[in-house]
Amino acid sequence: MSGPSPFSRLAPFIQEYIYRKKWDSLRDAQVEACRVLFDTPHHLLIASGTASGKTEAAFFPALTELYHRPSESVGILYIGPLKALINDQFERIKELLRDGEVPVWHWHGDVAQAEKTKLMQRPSGVLQITPESLEGLLMNRPNAIPALFHDLRYIMIDEVHAFMGADRGIQVISQLTRLERMASCKPRRIGLSATLGDYEIAARWLGAGTPQPVEVVSPPGGRKLKLSVEHFSFPDARDEREAEHLELAKQKYYNFIYDNTHRKKALVFTNSRTDAELTTLELRRIAAKREERDVFHVHHGSISAMLREETEAALRSGPGPAV
Repeated sequence: MSGPSPFSRLAPFIQEYIYRKKWDSLRDAQVEACRVLFDTPHHLLIASGTASGKTEAAFFPALTELYHRPSESVGILYIGPLKALINDQFERIKELLRDGEVPVWHWHGDVAQAEKTKLMQRPSGVLQITPESLEGLLMNRPNAIPALFHDLRYIMIDEVHAFMGADRGIQVISQLTRLERMASCKPRRIGLSATLGDYEIAARWLGAGTPQPVEVVSPPGGRKLKLSVEHFSFPDARDEREAEHLELAKQKYYNFIYDNTHRKKALVFTNSRTDAELTTLELRRIAAKREERDVFHVHHGSISAMLREETEAALRSGPGPAV
């Protein structure tokens, strides 16, 4: 005889969230995550495609535990590689917790000090943070760590592939070890990734320094990805003729980017902050020349938090197009 369904085991406010979203059923990753987190003491690695529900797969059972057995400190620590990702997930989790009684906080350089002070005074619920901000917390406020994390149940690491095999990944594992020792806690770890080539390596990294095994949830299927590669050659401008060729090549390059982005929501990655600003400027010039809308935004760590948040909002929830 089979046991209760995963849905029936979730907290009432999560069930209501699923009803609001009009989901017919839980996705494979969410069913498997419930099995691991409800029925075993193991760590969990969720490797699933973009928009496959892996964030909810991690949070649904973890938040259910906090709902039934509230933590006396921060109960879930979510570590994300980018402030933009933290901001996006903060809004998603706030929506999920709309009818729950579990608070959610975020902590990075753009978050107001007043919000951080509230967390320090009443540590609870979910804290979303970048590795750099967590390092600052461990280094600058060591005496606050026990109160903040002594009842920490779960550590979630998003975009696991962004940390593995890099100095930043070593830093994160070091932070987890230090945090556990300083706060005398033994949280379970949950890793999330849409892009993994070797699950075994990722599982070893996630469970480093702990006795628990890591279970991997990797449901089959996913969306198809279309890939196109174009190459543009920029000649050296050693004389006037080559300078003309270089200018023509740049015009062709920026027109190609414009033609392939300006009618949709798109991300253009550059190699530097200067290139990001230059590319945005060139695309805006093309839009003005063609008498078309300026839908181009620049986003990097050196511009104001307000401008970054406007860009993120335009891409996340605006009607589009936005580039």
